Amino acid sequence: MRDHLRIPVFEKEFLFNIHNELEIYKDEPDYRWIEPDWKPEIKSELVGGQFDSIAEKEVFRLLKFNTCPYCKNNMEELKLMFELGIVYVCKSCFYWGGRGTRPGGPSNSRGNLGRLNFVSNPDDVKLELLLNHLNQNIERIYNLTPKQAEKLIPTILSDYMDCEVKTIGGTRDGGIDALAILSENEKMLVQIKWREKSNSSEAVSVIREVGGTILARKIPKGLIISTRKKFSDPAKKEAEIISENEIIGLGKLNICLKDFNDLIDMFNVSTKIRNDNLDIEEIIPNYNGGFDLFGRP
Repeated sequence: MRDHLRIPVFEKEFLFNIHNELEIYKDEPDYRWIEPDWKPEIKSELVGGQFDSIAEKEVFRLLKFNTCPYCKNNMEELKLMFELGIVYVCKSCFYWGGRGTRPGGPSNSRGNLGRLNFVSNPDDVKLELLLNHLNQNIERIYNLTPKQAEKLIPTILSDYMDCEVKTIGGTRDGGIDALAILSENEKMLVQIKWREKSNSSEAVSVIREVGGTILARKIPKGLIISTRKKFSDPAKKEAEIISENEIIGLGKLNICLKDFNDLIDMFNVSTKIRNDNLDIEEIIPNYNGGFDLFGRP
């Protein structure tokens, strides 16, 4: 039975007053505050009244060591306009936090930290975060439903193959889930076989199904992506036999097979591309230029 997918997100915030100037000597996060059921020492309807010593210590740890307590990666620094403060952002798990000043307020008197909660629906999570999470916990791809996978994989494949990949939906798709447009005159049909378990091999019947579809669609190239750890020997042999044929008016046939290990490579490539292109300002919820990140005037 498929487990529910739980994706850690830091879309909420805890904005509070800083009472002390702390000197932190070791990079040792206090994990009590990061738990979803954590409650601050002082919770007030007014931001100026809120305080928590654990959160305060985390801000100073963050400012000194710049490491994410959740995934241990180094974080990137974001300096806010008008010297309102400094925020550090983790591009792996999207954790963030920092210290600063509300416009017109006392200097560096506020802290703000992303709060942890969990989301089970991938559609409710920013794509880059979902890719990061699955890339770091690759076995969790089996927690995706086939429909979720059929929506996600074309995006990853587009990054991996550096081409446009269009999703093909509906009950009359002939077993085809996507169409890769390799060039103006070259296309490839894509079938995604999303299995709940990785054991056993992908069967030869899948190859024959796609072989028939590429002939019916008059598109000579086909790609089969499976979450199985491997394709069976008869399946690989059948793909080789089909790929040896050339059809007049259609060209040489080719069926390419990608298994679980290839999926790992796809996630790695797509994650790197999207992380490199992601501005850290996009990670912070309600960023608004950072103007009111530490409170409004």
